[in-house]
Amino acid sequence: MGNIEFSEGISETLDILNHMDKLYTDKIPRSFKEFLENNKSANYISNLDHSKKINEMNLKEKTKDILATIYINYWCNPQQKVDYNNLLKQNERKYQDKLREKYNPDNIFKR
Repeated sequence: MGNIEFSEGISETLDILNHMDKLYTDKIPRSFKEFLENNKSANYISNLDHSKKINEMNLKEKTKDILATIYINYWCNPQQKVDYNNLLKQNERKYQDKLREKYNPDNIFKR
């Protein structure tokens, strides 16, 4: 199942890249583009509405993961990488805090 989700995410990613400015797609190494092409789904057809902004599209989680990888590795300048990594760390801390609050053994029996 994971491979299907991943290959469908790759298909959506390629659809997005095919609708992007060449300025951005040229920054992605040919080897990575070939990897995407070789691992995309043979059956999945992406139905993305390209008139919408990317954050308004109903993207698969794997698509978001792949785009995040492309963003951090190929499109960010050094300062943007630092900012992006800080944002990821901040989001992870918030997520861990929520888990700690939800599953805190001291609070489980209070409910």
